[in-house]
Amino acid sequence: MGNRVQWMTSLPNLLHSVPIINLAIPGSHDSMTYGIKSGAEPAPDAENPTKWLNFCFPWFVRRWAKTQSASVLEQLRLGIRYFDLRLCQKNNNFFFAHGLFAMEIFEPLTELKQYLLSNKGEVCILDFQHFYDMNVSHHMKLHSDLLQLFGPLLYSKYDGTLNEFTLNRCRALGRQILLIYRRCPLFLPNEFWSSNNWQTPWPNLTSVRKLQLYLQNSLLSRNPTQGFVSQCILTPTRMYITLRIFSSLHSTAKKVDRKITPWMEDQTPGPFQDNQPPKANVFIADFVNEQFCDLVIELNFKIEEFLNIGGDA
Repeated sequence: MGNRVQWMTSLPNLLHSVPIINLAIPGSHDSMTYGIKSGAEPAPDAENPTKWLNFCFPWFVRRWAKTQSASVLEQLRLGIRYFDLRLCQKNNNFFFAHGLFAMEIFEPLTELKQYLLSNKGEVCILDFQHFYDMNVSHHMKLHSDLLQLFGPLLYSKYDGTLNEFTLNRCRALGRQILLIYRRCPLFLPNEFWSSNNWQTPWPNLTSVRKLQLYLQNSLLSRNPTQGFVSQCILTPTRMYITLRIFSSLHSTAKKVDRKITPWMEDQTPGPFQDNQPPKANVFIADFVNEQFCDLVIELNFKIEEFLNIGGDA
């Protein structure tokens, strides 16, 4: 793959008018866990056994809490354009979290914003998946802070539907971010998109064989007017981890990548109708790397071939 830094900008012109929900997009699972450092405290989503383990064996908990090693800028340069974000609050400040506290949210989000401003043809999906230890007033403050940070970069419901959400339209409007805000007790601003706009079925499995079947079957439920995330990940249980005490989530991710790659290579993105087999959109993985991003990005050229031979888009 050539230019990962601006891979969207570098796509063939024909694909700039294809809705982004119909492009193949590389994403990262629990994107900001690279910020979990030595000495990190248990976060509000941590179960009691995790808290005890972190007190006795903090190095062990970090091995399974961190799902990414690349920073947000490194992920962007690799080609990641979908970010899975989980956060909590502490003393009215917002932190990324996954069992353990990572960093405050606004430094990496500001880095992402600056990257986009320097690469005007690129578009990101920010999926705020989970919120922990947050009440209504916390959500109101977070809404206000996010709107202040991203403002005119956000693709709003006033800008069009998701079927109109294309690279060409984003460029014309000056939009570069689609922000999904899930499971919120409040009415969302028009700049935020709710859960039902972007499906992200969770495998919750420890078997790669079952994961592949799940990915294939869950894709069949995809709605053609919505985005869709294929979660190419395992979810280790306490038993799974106990039996692999000298292993780590990183080694688990390598096994998943190796065995799921053939399934991913067989996928075809692109537009489809209700009466047609659904097509893939976003793929997320743990410990994303060049090979993963290249594979996903290259899938987009299947759309170009399809449209060039006069397929019914």
